[in-house]
Amino acid sequence: MTKTSFSVPGARKPEMFIYDTACEAKQQAMNLDDDWWDDVHMVVDPWHLVTKHKTTHDFCQKYCNPASYPELMREDGKGWWFNTSVAEQTNVWLGSYHSILKEMLPIKYNFFLDEMIRLKNIDTIQTLKDRRLMPMYYPSDTEALESVLT
Repeated sequence: MTKTSFSVPGARKPEMFIYDTACEAKQQAMNLDDDWWDDVHMVVDPWHLVTKHKTTHDFCQKYCNPASYPELMREDGKGWWFNTSVAEQTNVWLGSYHSILKEMLPIKYNFFLDEMIRLKNIDTIQTLKDRRLMPMYYPSDTEALESVLT
């Protein structure tokens, strides 16, 4: 299904997937006689690597350890530039709609998700604004550089 989704005209093949059970998916992909997967990296979420995977799981350590991908680390080397907890929270939120979604055909499914995510984003932005945060603020390159230097 993944290969089909990313093989439609205009779709870009992903370079990397980061998720809980990447080890099993990577093993399955490597056992396929399909070179489409050869340059797709599959990485276990850092939290799951520490809490759910044994350090003796050699395959996972060799092929799916996020620490093996320096491009995933922040420039200071102290943490990751991505937040997979957000994806986890979104999956939990979407899970509450599972009984509705499983009955939908693709067009309605896509429309429903587009609208629900749009409404969720509007609500999240308003919640952040109510807390006097600035969810729409993006520092310019100059501001970002100054904040690093000071």
